[in-house]
Amino acid sequence: MARSAVKPFVKTKSNSPMAEPHEILIKAFSEQKKGDKVAIFLQDNPDPDAIGSALGFHYFIRKVNPGLQIDIFHGAEVSHPQNRTMVNLLNVSMKRVDSNKDYADYCLKIFVDVASAGKKNLQSCSVKPDIIVDHHEDDPDGDYILKDIRNVGATATLVCDYILKAGFDFAEDAEDEVLVATALFFGIENDTWNLVAENTKQLDIDCFLHLLPLVDIAILTSIRNYPIPRYFFELEEIANRHKRIEGSALITGLEFLKPDRRDSIPYIADKFLRMEGIETVVVMGIVDDFLVASLRTTNTSISLNSICHSVFGEAYSGAKQGSGGARVPLGLMAPTKAGENVKQLLWEALWSKMSAELFEKISGH
Repeated sequence: MARSAVKPFVKTKSNSPMAEPHEILIKAFSEQKKGDKVAIFLQDNPDPDAIGSALGFHYFIRKVNPGLQIDIFHGAEVSHPQNRTMVNLLNVSMKRVDSNKDYADYCLKIFVDVASAGKKNLQSCSVKPDIIVDHHEDDPDGDYILKDIRNVGATATLVCDYILKAGFDFAEDAEDEVLVATALFFGIENDTWNLVAENTKQLDIDCFLHLLPLVDIAILTSIRNYPIPRYFFELEEIANRHKRIEGSALITGLEFLKPDRRDSIPYIADKFLRMEGIETVVVMGIVDDFLVASLRTTNTSISLNSICHSVFGEAYSGAKQGSGGARVPLGLMAPTKAGENVKQLLWEALWSKMSAELFEKISGH
């Protein structure tokens, strides 16, 4: 796999376009007064890359201006058992977003591993950010102090790069700094599939290798070997029962899921992608009043982003190389308070429609 250097795609509001991203951030953080508050916003359901990036940003901000107060926000459940394990072992403190707040009391609002609010994977709020750092295929219009969206394997790579270029590093004998290094490392490892994903760039590799000697191996091993809940195996049975295969594409559904079980959807998508002869997988389920889907592919000729947008709508879905997701509000078709017969009819109608459209779009690529 060829590795290439990635130049920053940076747009700024009040800084020279020649300034490096870390320089713009240092200036922005340095200008704030002691006691000012900074908000870091993640996806509704943050993954290891988002969590690691947030912890890295927290460290970076405190290094530049230790007088600032920093809060990390997410919109929904941290429901995947691996993500919960990561949050617990790395002492990550996060708060739930209040959809009724505009967060005007925060001097800086930073979007990390997400670029747009009110849609896609941050539907819980409509906050306008001052700073965006992301690696997904999303490029919102507007003026920002910094918008750094790059085609790299992980957002944690960008955050690590800022830290190192600013002249900071992690002390091996400082427990809190080792935890940050471990969080960033696992974010890169997870989103680049241990550096073998197609979107892995040389910068990912450089940051990965820099962080490797600093990580807490015991904690990293515990995160990798997280306990899998029993219901995951029960849902795999449902997924196997519903699965349809056409050529190298597999689509299946999990019917109705409780919110704290939504992360079984990407988990099962990842497992089915390892099936012999399968290159593309879509797993769907209804969570509360939303249709939730995870898409995976190893076929580099398939654009999951365009498939997501055409099937689920651009406002409710998106993808990066090899991985995508959707969370579509069902509106009048929402199953809230519906009887079992109505719910089953709704599922069958959605399953029939969506699977047919997905097979058609996948085969057309």
